[in-house]
Amino acid sequence: MVKLLAESHFDAGILGRKYLKRQALFSSVICFFVTLVFYYLPSFPFDRRMMYYTLAASAFYLAVFLFCDRIKKSYYPLITFLSVFGLVGSSFIVHLTGGIASPLIFLYFAILISEAAYGVEQSMSIVVAVGLFLAVIAGEITGLLPASAAALKVYASPVTALLLVVTIVAFMIITGYLGRLIIKQLRMAVDDENREKHAILTKLSDLEAHSQIGVLAHRIVHDLRGPISSISGYIQVEMMKAKDPEDQEMLRDLNGVVLSMSESLKGITQFGRVSGGPAEVIVLADFMRTLIAIVSFSPQARGVKFVKLYPENLQLAVSASRADLQQAYFNIIRNAVEAMRDNAGARQIEISIKAVDKEVEVSMADNGPGMAPEVLKNLFRKSITTKTDGTGVGLVITRDLLMRNDGVIEFHNLPAGGLWVRTIFPPA
Repeated sequence: MVKLLAESHFDAGILGRKYLKRQALFSSVICFFVTLVFYYLPSFPFDRRMMYYTLAASAFYLAVFLFCDRIKKSYYPLITFLSVFGLVGSSFIVHLTGGIASPLIFLYFAILISEAAYGVEQSMSIVVAVGLFLAVIAGEITGLLPASAAALKVYASPVTALLLVVTIVAFMIITGYLGRLIIKQLRMAVDDENREKHAILTKLSDLEAHSQIGVLAHRIVHDLRGPISSISGYIQVEMMKAKDPEDQEMLRDLNGVVLSMSESLKGITQFGRVSGGPAEVIVLADFMRTLIAIVSFSPQARGVKFVKLYPENLQLAVSASRADLQQAYFNIIRNAVEAMRDNAGARQIEISIKAVDKEVEVSMADNGPGMAPEVLKNLFRKSITTKTDGTGVGLVITRDLLMRNDGVIEFHNLPAGGLWVRTIFPPA
């Protein structure tokens, strides 16, 4: 039996360890509560020996919770022992509280459901639970275990006892498999949602990279267009001065090459221009709730607390491209998260949505280091960045995305530290 349990499926990764600790803590609290009931209610109608078992079980589960992280290698034996310990203990309690007539038979169901809910289900737990329950019943019927008066009344009618045993066993099997099926469906739904969030994060990152290339291309064209125009003008002047037809022909060919370069640069400016899609009415509270859920899925944002300074049912709306706003606010939040990367304490972003002077204001404030005054003054100029690996175009893209939706963006340092980003739109 132990071998079969040890070979059962279990995720031995970080997530599985976390679920194991949760179940151990839950079991410890329940067992300790039962111990208190027995201690403070001496007239409790069941055998008081149960109190010592529940106290020992509470201590054991608490030890598992406290020391689980110290297990470096495979901990299948611990999982096996937890399952056996819980099921054997439940059988002991069922016997002491009336056997087949025990009101605590539900403990079997509780263990099977909690295993599924906390992700530590054992493939043989149902078989072991049914086997232990039948062993208790067989022991009481044969006299190997003393049966209570209530149990003896049930055993006096073989048909009643058989129907009751079959019903309980059937419910155990149904509870175990149905519980796992429901939990499996829920996990699949969560996995699908996580995949969708990951896809959106990837899309936003790809769009930003594409936009950065476009902005850099525009800068290259801007820097080269002036010199190329000067070269073309100089060639045309020389063509007017040249008397030799061969020199004129050579200068015309050279000017043609320069003009061709100019046309190529115009083509480069089309690269990286991403259409944000049509404008639509966007309820900002709903929009921000979805965006925060997506950003929170990113590993970099784990541990960041998002504080909403507006009611969840706020109906303030703007007319804008949803894709543009997603990209712009994704950039703002990501910059805030990266700015707080070295925070010694908590990392927090406060988000506010409100109406101000017939306009809609969306602001975000982090508790990072803020920006140097000289950086704030030149924030949208060429190659201004606070990152060692930055290109200096991220905020330019953000500003342009908001501007083409009639939005305005401002950056201010907070007196207590951190950066306050304020965006303003006309209402929808």
